[in-house]
Amino acid sequence: MIGNTALADRLHLSDGESVGGTLVSVADGKVNWSNPILGELSVEQFHVRLIETEERYDLKTSSGVLENCWMYTERSRQHVHCDQGVQTLADWKLVVAAGEAVTEPPPLLTQRGDASFAFENISGNSDITRYDLNVRSEIRYIESRHTLALRYQEESADSQTNRNQWRTSYQYDQFLTEQWFATGNAFYEEDEFRELDQRSSVGAGMGYQFFETSFVDLSAKTTLNYLDEQFATGLERQNMAFLWNLDFIWRFNERGMELFHRHAFLHAFDSSDDYEVTTSTGFKYPINGSFSSVIQLDYDYDNLPAETAIDKTDQRWTIGINYDW
Repeated sequence: MIGNTALADRLHLSDGESVGGTLVSVADGKVNWSNPILGELSVEQFHVRLIETEERYDLKTSSGVLENCWMYTERSRQHVHCDQGVQTLADWKLVVAAGEAVTEPPPLLTQRGDASFAFENISGNSDITRYDLNVRSEIRYIESRHTLALRYQEESADSQTNRNQWRTSYQYDQFLTEQWFATGNAFYEEDEFRELDQRSSVGAGMGYQFFETSFVDLSAKTTLNYLDEQFATGLERQNMAFLWNLDFIWRFNERGMELFHRHAFLHAFDSSDDYEVTTSTGFKYPINGSFSSVIQLDYDYDNLPAETAIDKTDQRWTIGINYDW
């Protein structure tokens, strides 16, 4: 809800400066502000520390909508007084929209994704070649979300391949509320390095979207999966397993600088020793346009590999190029 110009409204920035005027809206990671002298201003949310208003606004945060709110500060903390009561706002980066932006209908279909590629070639005393490709795409249609991912790694030394691994996965999320969603997943992988001929799995469960803003995404989900594994040694395993996933992205600014972390914990029901952890943690730094550099650590731990001679721990650092769309 937008009122008339209220010069008592004040925008406080993280560098200590402040600007009078009127809050127009919050949208797309920016606070839109009107000042009678400076005109229309657009300030990135991570620069905003506090806002004071006399007029009332609707706020959409990562946890829901707050209606008919006016904003004030007390002891250098942001408070909002809404129809739902008085609440403390920890950070303006967690506000998805405010004012006119709350009533604007969201797009029916959104899509985003990224692909990263790393290549290394060493010649001389030893000839070593390494490839690492990661592709991830997310499609959101109203209350449903589809996520597809592909990972391929290959390494050879002196013309002998000593690593050849690829994995593809699909996840479907159906939101039941603003944050709770039902989820289903399927994945398939092969890993010659771990004597894994093939492994496939399907599962279903529930998830929770803690945050989904222009600056931070955080979600977690648990599923019950059927797991089918076939190893090069002739060993086969089929069992039910518990799968826990966590996805986290912190975007430092709109130019593409971000920190990300994803991990999965898979535990078979029939054996307390049969579990594994897979993690990917990295940092992206923008280069130009949609391109950025990425440094990433992949850490995998398999407590029950196909053979005792195979190392349970697999750790790999990569530096490559990332493309966002």
